[in-house]
Amino acid sequence: MKKIYLIILLLFVILIGLVGASIFLVMSLSGENVDLFGGEKIAKVYLCNEIYFDYNQEGGLFLQQKKDARYYINLLDDLEKDDSVKGVLLVVNSPGGEVIASEKLARKVEELAEKKPVVVYVEGLDASGAYMVSVPADYIVAEKHSIVGSIGVRMDLMHYYGLMKKLGINVTTIKAGKYKDIGSPFRPITKEEKEYLQKMINETYMDFVKWVAEHRHLSINYTLKIADGKIYTGEDAKKVGLVDEVGTEETALKKLEQLANVSNPEIVEYGLEENNGLFGLTYYLGYGIGKGIGEVLYGMEKINGRVELLS
Repeated sequence: MKKIYLIILLLFVILIGLVGASIFLVMSLSGENVDLFGGEKIAKVYLCNEIYFDYNQEGGLFLQQKKDARYYINLLDDLEKDDSVKGVLLVVNSPGGEVIASEKLARKVEELAEKKPVVVYVEGLDASGAYMVSVPADYIVAEKHSIVGSIGVRMDLMHYYGLMKKLGINVTTIKAGKYKDIGSPFRPITKEEKEYLQKMINETYMDFVKWVAEHRHLSINYTLKIADGKIYTGEDAKKVGLVDEVGTEETALKKLEQLANVSNPEIVEYGLEENNGLFGLTYYLGYGIGKGIGEVLYGMEKINGRVELLS
């Protein structure tokens, strides 16, 4: 009889375990926060790839979706609403990415920092769009030999009409609208067109400069001097005011704990490439690529038809 009771008890424990695991699985897939034990937390978010959107996501049970700007925006939104998360450590090692994706993510960091402390730790590279994302944080810590900055605007237009002429290839463009084929690779750019694009570049550059000046508490004139497209080591970035301190991840974490007024919090990591078993469970919310020719860039280059915001 005792043996039967033990078997029943064992089956009951297994059943409870399966129910709990099922709830955990459903909540993870839905993107909800899973907090079984409560307590104060620090969220460590890894931004270690290009910043972009991809609307052609393909995935399956065994495939991991790449982490685009939407993933980070939604993740930060979840962390903002999670009262158990007392602060966010944003670990940055990114060259930047697409313009709009970087701007939207930067605005989300700004919104998050108004609700709870955000500290950026520059592990290796924090340039262009990635630096735009970093500046709304409450505090920026950079490794001594990390690379920071690349604040500037650049537009690359590729022309190959000279090669086409040598090959005997002609292109006839039929258009409606004076500037419809501005930046066309099939002909030289006119002086008027170049001036028009330069005006766009100047306006975009000033928006970037104002964003940095506002959040780093610098004057516009001073920011213009240091925002000339130059990259800085972490140590030099500290000297010119682009980061607050030269240090390690431990330095950044201690600062965050101080700002959040917590001690010995649970550290929960997000954004790492991970595989959580049979279904390849990952904490993702999308992946994106933006395409375009002649899009205004905060610093960068067009590679294989993709407009990037890179250092």
